[in-house]
Amino acid sequence: MKSKDVFLIFLIFLFLNDIYADEQISIGLDKENRDCENITRDTLIERIFSSDFVGTFNGKRVEYTASLKEKIIYEKDNPDLPMASFFYTEYIAKNNNQRPVIFSFNGGPGSASLWLHMGVLGPKVIKVPSDATDDGSPPYKIIDNKLSPLSDADLVFIDPVGTGYSRAIGCHKGEEFWGVSEDPKIIAEFIRRWITDNKRWNSPRYILGESYGGIRGPLLVSELRSGSITPIEVNGLLLVAPASDYQYLVFHPGNNSPHYGFLPSYAATAYYHGKVESNKSLNSFYLESKKFSLEEYGPALLKGSRITTEDKNEIMKKYSYFTGLSKRFVEDFDMRVDASSFRKELLRDEGYSVGRLDSRYKNSDYMAGGQYPDTDVSSEGFMSAYVTAIHTWFAEIGVEMDMLYQSGDSDVYLSWKHPQEWKGNDFGYVNTVPHIARAQRYNKDFKVYVSCGLYDLATPCFTAENFMNDNSVDMNRVIFSEFEAGHMMYNHQPSFDRFLNEVTEFIK
Repeated sequence: MKSKDVFLIFLIFLFLNDIYADEQISIGLDKENRDCENITRDTLIERIFSSDFVGTFNGKRVEYTASLKEKIIYEKDNPDLPMASFFYTEYIAKNNNQRPVIFSFNGGPGSASLWLHMGVLGPKVIKVPSDATDDGSPPYKIIDNKLSPLSDADLVFIDPVGTGYSRAIGCHKGEEFWGVSEDPKIIAEFIRRWITDNKRWNSPRYILGESYGGIRGPLLVSELRSGSITPIEVNGLLLVAPASDYQYLVFHPGNNSPHYGFLPSYAATAYYHGKVESNKSLNSFYLESKKFSLEEYGPALLKGSRITTEDKNEIMKKYSYFTGLSKRFVEDFDMRVDASSFRKELLRDEGYSVGRLDSRYKNSDYMAGGQYPDTDVSSEGFMSAYVTAIHTWFAEIGVEMDMLYQSGDSDVYLSWKHPQEWKGNDFGYVNTVPHIARAQRYNKDFKVYVSCGLYDLATPCFTAENFMNDNSVDMNRVIFSEFEAGHMMYNHQPSFDRFLNEVTEFIK
């Protein structure tokens, strides 16, 4: 046989092999599609785990049912075909269906609700060291939460699709629900179903979100009141360390907003670690840094190369005074020090980096050199305790699940679709604060509570103050509360107490 004939036969073999492989893939996909189409309303049973408890919260004795429940959301146009399985934890007081309801979630995106749940709002909470030291190893301290707002409201903790036990099901994939625009639509449908199933249409409703919850929360308010479902008004929105406007949070060349927004938290951090020369109180020093940032530093950045050498030197000198960084370091960064570089540099001479979620935390990196910290030492300081707490409490409720409880999922975060549509156009920085202003205009009773921590280098207080004042929000209808703590201010005991007192007062 000639070599060219052998080669021709080889090509034919490859061609036929590709056809066979494609057919096998097609057969596999067809089978998968047939299998998923067989999952219908008739084949599904929503799982429920419940136990009854009695507790005393804010001096009130409350008999309540604690439950981990599953709620299956079905396609709008094909109501027998499931889309998503939501798992949520609820605490419902007995014999009173007129109480307010607080729907809570964390952020990420890709985070379950265990942080708010076990950290501050639930009837049981985990206690980590208030002084920003590591949580260590088990056993951890899980205690009754005497200040839980369960005294005055029923609580629903939502784990979005891809977090906790919540998953896409049927012929749907998680990615369908992972996006700025997609996420609030499916959660709004969950809330509508919950209100309907529990006959709570006339109960006051509050939305409480942390971190990325500051994006989800305002969009959810709009989706509930004027989206594709039955109009549902919300009484109030509570935002904890909100990330509601990315322009103020993302360090990009040409974007000066985060630089003057983060500086006051740099100042508070430097003050806490003894890196500033000032006899003033923390509050006075912090207020002074905000004034400098707004009236001098921000305008100086806007001038760019138009600033005079004399003025630039004066700004750098003051920047160094407030942040504890050397004037040379500030000059090397052209007065624009990003948060990661600050965290690495502030205590470099002591061999430490400081935390991102809570800059009170400090720890050594693998190497003292380099521009960025190895990790967020504050996250390392409490994550294990929280994950242990949620599983321990679920066991007490009677939960038996073989699935992995996803406290956080990087796949969700990395797959998240961030473009946001505004008046028919996509634009760069996600900003949901205008939805707050819109809710104020069209609901005279709508009120807002914003809380933040001075030592938060993820979503600093001054960034929240700036974007709330920069988007037509009526600040006379906003309670803005600052705490001497980090992103999860409730990890700091005095802040825990004040935060819960303010939340309970807000919903009364």
